[in-house]
Amino acid sequence: MRLNYKRLGDYIEPCNEKNDGNVIKTLQGISNRKYFQKAKTNTIGVDLSKYRVVRTGQFAFNRATTRNGDKISIALRKGKDCIVSPSYRIFKSKDENILNSEYLMMWFKRPDFDRYARFKSHGSAHEFFDWDEMQEVELPIPSIEKQNEIVAEYNTIVNRIKLNEQLNQKLEDTAQALYKHWFVDFEFPNTDGKPYKSSGGEMIYNEELDMEIPEGWEVKGLSSIADYLNGAAMQKYPTDNLFEYTPVLKIRELNLGNTDEKSDKASKDIPEKYKIYNGDVIFSWSGTLTIDIWTGGYAGLNQHLFKVSSNDFPKWFYYLATKYYVIEFIRIAEGNKTSMGHIKREHLDNAFVTFPKKSLNSFNFSFESILNKVEKIKLKNNKLIELKKLLLSKMTNVDVEKEMVN
Repeated sequence: MRLNYKRLGDYIEPCNEKNDGNVIKTLQGISNRKYFQKAKTNTIGVDLSKYRVVRTGQFAFNRATTRNGDKISIALRKGKDCIVSPSYRIFKSKDENILNSEYLMMWFKRPDFDRYARFKSHGSAHEFFDWDEMQEVELPIPSIEKQNEIVAEYNTIVNRIKLNEQLNQKLEDTAQALYKHWFVDFEFPNTDGKPYKSSGGEMIYNEELDMEIPEGWEVKGLSSIADYLNGAAMQKYPTDNLFEYTPVLKIRELNLGNTDEKSDKASKDIPEKYKIYNGDVIFSWSGTLTIDIWTGGYAGLNQHLFKVSSNDFPKWFYYLATKYYVIEFIRIAEGNKTSMGHIKREHLDNAFVTFPKKSLNSFNFSFESILNKVEKIKLKNNKLIELKKLLLSKMTNVDVEKEMVN
């Protein structure tokens, strides 16, 4: 055992409460990103009395580590009491004045713990990290005062990230609502500052849309206002260089918001058109359909993703116009039963947008100011996320011996 490390089994105890009488109805699973989520199990006709109860302040983990993204699904319950699969294991800290559960959860969030759990997993077809292995985990357990200090610092960062995400969501919602109000409902401010259409603004019939649009406006498909560049199969640009390479941007990374140590690597000499930088608009057209302004740093664009750009239209316009159609694109993709859901070029051609022929730039300030704030906040969050990772990595360096519990 490493100096100043303690055996976890001496500080935790199992919880084996069953859901007698089917009192608790909230059935949860655990993500490999270490939070509780709604279980996918169909509970119709299922006897929930056999399920395990997780009380607030208790841990639950899925023993199975096979095909789980090289991670173990474990979480600390902070919400109301719930039930989980009978195959899960439940435990708690024996004494919160000796081992703070939130401090322990921080330890479980470290990538090194995931690697440890995978290494210690056993089995043939399916591998498991069970209660016996959990008890043998070793970790530094400083004084409760030091633990509380570390937890408080960590929570400050986490809460700031959450607040920034909430602010960004409000900004995105505002931009999208404003786009619809002005470019779909045609209630943009007229010269008197009043909503154009409802104030009697002149409208003309458009055959393509079979509806009236403002005078002086025109109609084009998404593919006519922007270039939707499909990414390349990045495995065509392999590299063995672990120091100079291009991290690959796939749907996983787009959803994550950044590349990481698990991202594929390609040559640093990929074609320039596939190089992605902060501020580029990325649209996933296959599988999980989503669009975002990338702030995850330099990367290489993989297939199934579009880089959206334009020499003739401002970024806010083609970003919000495409985003407006995402719900419709998802509906189209879900109708594709023969393969992974996706959209085609023809769907971009037929997704029509309207805009003023001569005065589109007059809308720039309203939208650019919002989306510039979104980008800045996302970049701030990237730094906070790195700070959070650094704090987790420093948990191994509690090097003041007198801080350790006996």
